[in-house]
Amino acid sequence: MRFVNSKDCVKRSNQVKSFSVGRIELSLATIISDAVGVWTHRGAQRSTAHALNFSLGDVPPDVRRLIRNRRYCRVLLAVEAMPFDAASIASAWQAVAQQMAIVPSGNVRLSVDIVVSDSAGVELANSRGESMHVESIYLDRECVTNADFAKFVEASGYSNPQYWPEEVLPNVLRFTDRTGMPGPRFWAKGIPPVDKLDHPVVGVCWYEANAYAMWVGKRLPSSDEWQRAGTWPQGSTADGNEQRYPWGNAFDPSKANLWASGTGDTVPVTAFPTGNTPNGVRQLVGNVWEWVNSSFSPQPGADAVVLLDQTMAEIRGGAFDTYFHSQATCQFRTGQPLLFRGANIGFRCCVRGSALSPHAESASSTSERGDL
Repeated sequence: MRFVNSKDCVKRSNQVKSFSVGRIELSLATIISDAVGVWTHRGAQRSTAHALNFSLGDVPPDVRRLIRNRRYCRVLLAVEAMPFDAASIASAWQAVAQQMAIVPSGNVRLSVDIVVSDSAGVELANSRGESMHVESIYLDRECVTNADFAKFVEASGYSNPQYWPEEVLPNVLRFTDRTGMPGPRFWAKGIPPVDKLDHPVVGVCWYEANAYAMWVGKRLPSSDEWQRAGTWPQGSTADGNEQRYPWGNAFDPSKANLWASGTGDTVPVTAFPTGNTPNGVRQLVGNVWEWVNSSFSPQPGADAVVLLDQTMAEIRGGAFDTYFHSQATCQFRTGQPLLFRGANIGFRCCVRGSALSPHAESASSTSERGDL
């Protein structure tokens, strides 16, 4: 990202978009299926981080598989071809209650970075944005783990074109692990590290996070939804500012996995429980940055223009290697290129509260992409 003190430059769009590619003669879907589909994932030991604590009873085997693979929202959104029975719907709702937390609707103020130019050069100035309303959502209590993402890999998610925008299909072949197998960057032979099954998956770009979210019937939260999840329980202080952390305004290294905590690496998604939100959302701050479904681009000031070398998506929350705790608040915003596959960025998923219905027939027209 470069800051240019010139009015002749053109600012890149602030909307997250896929990059464009030239004309493609062969079927990209065929290329992906042929190149990736021949690889198979060897089953890894499973994490118990998201194990169900209720019986699936009379639920049909296919639906049991969906629920155990954290794809229960596909039952409640009725995106499958066949309607679901009452037992399946009831069990899917139990999974939602256990593995997701409702974030009530309300208002948030997103901070805005403005590029300003003065005699000393160009710098960023932070400003409070206008209050904006956020609709209610269900948000994953925990980040997606390595064990979770392994199920997507096992299901040939990388070779299924329906989970990838057409513009990015040529790059899917490069979304491989250390051994050239499809999967997160730091895996090997298509398998996650056996000692980190319950750690958040990292080494996945923005597109990989979105593909997984679509596979399970969810989506990435937007920036305002993410911030609402961390700030709504405490409300605002006397001066109208939102609380800085999910637990309050004072930084506490015992509540989040940041540089000050001294771990130097990711930890299980259930660690640091004292930093949870009151409704049980874990590690919104610390452990890993989280991809969100919003673009990142500082706004230009009167005499400065923002020129991005690459389209960037926003990341939130800080990570185990975040040194300045001021960068790990509920309000701090930064970004990374859409194809970045860093060791300190993961994600969690959400679904709009109004999209979930206990009645399959009322949700039968819900779009898998647009209404989540």
